[in-house]
Amino acid sequence: MNENDVVHEDEISLFDLWEKLRDGWRLVLGGTVLGAVCAGATLMVLPPKYEAVAVVQVGQVGQVVQVVQVGQVGQVGQPGQVVNVAVEPATQAVERMKAPAFQMKVAQAIGNQAWVEDLMRSTNATTKYISLQIVKATATPGSAPLIELNAKAETPELARKIADASIKELAKREGELAKPMIEKMRQDLAIARERLASAERELGSINKLVVNVGVKDDRFTQLSLMTDLRVQKESDVFRQRQAILALEAALSPPYTQPAEALEEIFVTDKPVSPKKFLLLALGLIGGLLAGVVSVFFADSWRRSKRERVAQAVF
Repeated sequence: MNENDVVHEDEISLFDLWEKLRDGWRLVLGGTVLGAVCAGATLMVLPPKYEAVAVVQVGQVGQVVQVVQVGQVGQVGQPGQVVNVAVEPATQAVERMKAPAFQMKVAQAIGNQAWVEDLMRSTNATTKYISLQIVKATATPGSAPLIELNAKAETPELARKIADASIKELAKREGELAKPMIEKMRQDLAIARERLASAERELGSINKLVVNVGVKDDRFTQLSLMTDLRVQKESDVFRQRQAILALEAALSPPYTQPAEALEEIFVTDKPVSPKKFLLLALGLIGGLLAGVVSVFFADSWRRSKRERVAQAVF
């Protein structure tokens, strides 16, 4: 037997493959049924998961622009203009919410003991209930970084609770970060009010002096100086009033506000997982492939057994 004969014997045609599959149809059918049964059992074991979706805006703090600086982050605008600045970048807020310590607080707040135990066992549990994605992150005035929060749980109510508790915990953490900036603005506001009161008192005194000064003698020069001083004080009063209005606006919404959902939290009324049709399709395809493989394996085993018997006879 030469080499060409050996290669010819090892070749197999598509018709031979079809014949083998037709002879082993029971194995193919059995594998397909077994795959479907396994997929159905998996669907019965896996609990359904509902999803709550919220678009979250990170906390904002109002700021009064003092000096325009080239390349200055956050404060962009004319001096005296009120702008809002994010308490922290959206990327930092996302990492904060992914942290096990943050999610432990959320789990304890809603009383989800299973989540607490998952976090205690493994840090991989941080992605089991919450997933986050940055929708938009920009430093342009008037537009805020946004985060898409997806919370999954066994019931719609629990999914909503997880999303709501996560937003409240983020607002609490960012409130602590924003506290020094807010306190500084409140101090500036108190100082501006004191300066306004002092300037108004001085302006009142100057107005009385101007009224009592005549213009028939050499006191005209004194009157001119008092008039100039009155104009300066009136300008000072105007500036302090403008500063007070700007600081009051910066401390109030929409410039200063905690992290919050832009719209009401949306919860699906049907489970988002497990995906029944996908799982059944995978089970059927996997079972079918397993049946086909078992047919060829059985055929190979029978052939090797016949060869061993033939060798034993000769």
